[in-house]
Amino acid sequence: MPSRGKHRVAVALATAAAVAAASASAAAADPASPVGGTLRFGVEVAGRSFAYSDPLKVATNLRPYDVAGVPLLRLGGELRPLQWTRVSVLEDVGITGEYTFAPYLSSSVTAGADIRTSWDRGSVGLRVPIRLGRGEHAAVVAPVVGYGWLDFSFQETGPLAAEIPTVGYRMLRVGVDGRLRLKGPVTLLGAFEYLEPVSGGALYERFRDATIGGIDTSLGLALAVTKGAEVSLSVAYTRFFSTFVPVPGDAYVAGGALDQFVSVKLGIDYAP
Repeated sequence: MPSRGKHRVAVALATAAAVAAASASAAAADPASPVGGTLRFGVEVAGRSFAYSDPLKVATNLRPYDVAGVPLLRLGGELRPLQWTRVSVLEDVGITGEYTFAPYLSSSVTAGADIRTSWDRGSVGLRVPIRLGRGEHAAVVAPVVGYGWLDFSFQETGPLAAEIPTVGYRMLRVGVDGRLRLKGPVTLLGAFEYLEPVSGGALYERFRDATIGGIDTSLGLALAVTKGAEVSLSVAYTRFFSTFVPVPGDAYVAGGALDQFVSVKLGIDYAP
């Protein structure tokens, strides 16, 4: 197995172990447990579309990129360490973590062999749910702050490596998510985050004065299947937009770029 693949598996196992250990402490206790926890497992089918805006028309080193139908695996969870307080706002405060990766992905070029490709992302954050009413079925709005990363890289060392869109986003996340009980066991889910990348990886280092911003949004439904467990289906969209300030003589000349990721997610949340 390539070293990159070993790294992804190791991160996935570490994530699973961490969230399992966190939730196990809650599972081992009675309903008055001082902490709470949720385990999250899922699969996704996702795609990426990357393109430059206002590229130099004669440039041959500004390659777009598109891929669709990529299977991803997702592991995550939430730990609620202040459940013991029994204070309405504090007891639901959660520390969240999630890791998603493509077990196998290769990219095709017009001429030449396929390129082994790596795609993974992750996040950690603080979530503060606020109930908009009384009872366990009340609507919930939760401000979220945290840190995230998204890597999309190609195992290419030849001349093509300087042209393909290798990125490594490291970003601050600020946003909100919400839950609204519709009818019976069905709940509407929604989320929106503004992403503030502090770095973008190899692609953005090719351009002068690159400025990057981003958003992440999702919408879906959850179905409670048994006590403490629900299945969810959602659609997520992540968008990174950037501007460059090229000058005559630069090796890479474009006005900016648009990097988009779309995924359909099927997951299960379980609170022991």
